[in-house]
Amino acid sequence: SELGKTVLGFPIVIVVEAKKNDFSEGWGQCLAELIAVQRLNKAEEIPVYGIVTDGELWQFGKLVSDEFTKSKLRITITDLDKIFGTISFLLSSKREADLN
Repeated sequence: SELGKTVLGFPIVIVVEAKKNDFSEGWGQCLAELIAVQRLNKAEEIPVYGIVTDGELWQFGKLVSDEFTKSKLRITITDLDKIFGTISFLLSSKREADLN
């Protein structure tokens, strides 16, 4: 930026690969990145979103302040419409909040 400070725009969605189908490790990495993004932007009250996938299975989560929520929704690659719909919802969430 002009001020020499890196600020990421919102909404932020982090995507992490679950290597060797290890979703626990994938969520650990994703959560660490979500916390880093919050601190970088100094905006802990704004939701940041995480996706962990092994390419076949997709899982979604959200971090707001210090509260992490992982969706029970587990979508497989055979349901591309649901994957893209969920991602579209995450990306539009900030715009909807701005309108309210």
